[in-house]
Amino acid sequence: MSDGTAQGALASAINCGVCGQPLIYATDSVSRTCNFCGTEEPALIYCPAGHYVCDKCHRKAAMDVLRQVLDTTRSCDPAEIIEQVMAHPSVPMHGPEHHVIVPAAIVAAVRNSGYPVPDGAVGKAIERASKVPGGWCGLYGDCGAAVGAGIAVSVITGATPLTGRPRTLAMTASSQAMSRMLDDQPRCCKRASRIAVRSTVAFLRERLGIDLIEGDHVRCTYHLKNRECARERCPYYDEPPEQAAESHSRPEHPG
Repeated sequence: MSDGTAQGALASAINCGVCGQPLIYATDSVSRTCNFCGTEEPALIYCPAGHYVCDKCHRKAAMDVLRQVLDTTRSCDPAEIIEQVMAHPSVPMHGPEHHVIVPAAIVAAVRNSGYPVPDGAVGKAIERASKVPGGWCGLYGDCGAAVGAGIAVSVITGATPLTGRPRTLAMTASSQAMSRMLDDQPRCCKRASRIAVRSTVAFLRERLGIDLIEGDHVRCTYHLKNRECARERCPYYDEPPEQAAESHSRPEHPG
């Protein structure tokens, strides 16, 4: 390609945070150096102008917000917690931050509900989920938010590779969340995070007897930031008032 991108790459509608150009989502990795910490590593998601932000730096500000919310919230509704975190301007439209927000919010809600959790459970969820890289859904075939559901259950149950039932429960939680994300649409980290949380709330209630608060259904307004929004094909899409008024004013049978 003339712009120096890898073969098989696609430009995203989400722009580079350094220069504003559409990011490249490639199938062949190229070596890139993070503009912020100087780490050099193979990259599949990068700017055609050469800019690159590693996952650690990408999620840094958002993780500060997440920890602050988790330290102060008394909410027993993980959906409410993720909405509070995602609404902060430090959290981008898409990115590996969401892989961490999901399990951390779930574990925090379980803790706040009075159910016993292991010591340092929220920190464990953050640490494990921070290892799930960006672009996991399309590049590796497993959405990081769904992995986050399994991480949450793993932390809550104390699962390890050697624990039979807890290990199975963790994998089932990920599998259940993943199965609800199969919609033939481009990725949306907000949609995936919400689906993962709602799926895990149902899973915890049905399989572990942990009954969390489940708030009202969310109507999403992030379509203003997401040019790849699935719109009416997304269960969380909130039709803008002007579009709703226009559609309601149209005759059902023109002519």
